Amino acid sequence: MGITYSSAALLAKAKQNNICFDNILTIGHQYLNVSPKQIKQLAKSYAPSMDSSSFSQDRYADQFLKTLLDAKSVTSIDYSDYENCDIVHDMNYPVDPTHHEKFDAVIDGGTLEHVFNLPIAISNYMQLVKKGGSLFIFTTANNHTGHGFYQFSPELFFRIFQPENGFEIRDIILEKHSFPGLELSHKTKCFSVVDPSVVKSRVGLVSSSPVMIMIHAIKTEAKPVFANYPHQSDYLSAYDESVNESSSSVPSTSIYASLIDLSKKLLKKLLPLEYKSFIDGKRQLLSYSFSNSQFYKRWYP
Repeated sequence: MGITYSSAALLAKAKQNNICFDNILTIGHQYLNVSPKQIKQLAKSYAPSMDSSSFSQDRYADQFLKTLLDAKSVTSIDYSDYENCDIVHDMNYPVDPTHHEKFDAVIDGGTLEHVFNLPIAISNYMQLVKKGGSLFIFTTANNHTGHGFYQFSPELFFRIFQPENGFEIRDIILEKHSFPGLELSHKTKCFSVVDPSVVKSRVGLVSSSPVMIMIHAIKTEAKPVFANYPHQSDYLSAYDESVNESSSSVPSTSIYASLIDLSKKLLKKLLPLEYKSFIDGKRQLLSYSFSNSQFYKRWYP
């Protein structure tokens, strides 16, 4: 786990947008996984007064975060004190209420995928953040099987960080890593992701390279977490459409819609099943790629 160039840039951009980082809690004692060259670039872009040479020997990111984000304190919470954390707690279990609403920013740089009891862990994160504060999660998406218990989709976080749970999404970014992967490569491309509920379809991704996900959510109100459990948005959209269609007494008479329907029926009859499956598969691969501008937009750290 640790702070990388892209995650540091997301935090620094948030700081520029007046997000408060006075009192930071890190989930796990975060390593500083930023090269001296990258620290110089971050200093140039976000903190001109920062001495980039000051952190070259640092194992942990505490002082780096304090300097980059003007933080007054950086506290860490972890399963054990093996890495010298400040608070010992297993995120599989509810956190002590004395820690609720104590932190302006909670930063997870790679813990969530390793915690079995995901709903409890997420609830803990959300309860630790002050009203008006921010939650940052940097975790695994595609091609990280075996790294931890889980790999995550943007859909999950879009559905969790909703007003009914007292949160709103500020950013969800996917970060594609070239060979040799996350911890060894500094060549990445980042893409912001559209909310599937907005486009009313699954926002998928099939990739050959490892992909990380970065989330920034803001706590707008202190509310009970998961009073109602989230549901996948495309199923809800399909249900709403079916209800609207069944309640409508006037069928669609669009010539365009009729032609599309007719062409689909003709293709089914004229094409052998294996060709139809091949075409559908190629169409899905194109849709589920970073080249799909309806789903993904380049984001620059």
